[in-house]
Amino acid sequence: MDVGYYIKFIISSLIIIGFLLMILKYTKKIQHTQSNKHIKIMDRIAIGSQANIFLIEVDGAEYLIGATNQQINLIDKR
Repeated sequence: MDVGYYIKFIISSLIIIGFLLMILKYTKKIQHTQSNKHIKIMDRIAIGSQANIFLIEVDGAEYLIGATNQQINLIDKR
């Protein structure tokens, strides 16, 4: 094998790596812009293996919610 083969291999590998890095950066940017900033889970307490109590904030209002695998109930709103 000659030197030209290795040069082509290195150049094509660098192009592919650069392309993959650009895709990774673009997908992170999309994920960051699609994140929901209006809903925040402030705290969570596990009551049992399938039941939790959540304190969430939605546009400045706080909600205390009980959740199981079958249903979700509003406990309190502030």
